Amino acid sequence: MVRQPKDLAEAKAIFREEKAKVTGSISAVAGSRWLMAILATLVIAFGTHLAFAPARLPAVGGVSLAAVGLPPSVDFGFAGDQAKQAAEAAANSQARTRAEEFVTANAERIPIFNAVAFGLSLLLLLGNMFIMTKRRPYSRG
Repeated sequence: MVRQPKDLAEAKAIFREEKAKVTGSISAVAGSRWLMAILATLVIAFGTHLAFAPARLPAVGGVSLAAVGLPPSVDFGFAGDQAKQAAEAAANSQARTRAEEFVTANAERIPIFNAVAFGLSLLLLLGNMFIMTKRRPYSRG
């Protein structure tokens, strides 16, 4: 729950605190090893389906931040609380059945979806690897 500011100075201070939490958390996530593992898994899943089964989408439903877990230093503050509530609302809604209906209705475009998801995952993976190499120019081991 966010504090209710009494005046403008307190509102600015709360905003700066929340902004620092979000930027610090994004900085901790970007360039992390576990994000690289998730992105590499997505690249492999979409790439192999694109090459060997282009008419099917890979089952990546088990990949979620809740299941994987975030590093303990990550605290998104109020924005993170809102994202958790949005995820719970999406889980309780009919979003999954609407997504399945959309995929069924656009079955001829599944190879395009695979290619776009593969390209996006690959770009995100390369970006994450670039951030990792800038932060750690040498490795210990």
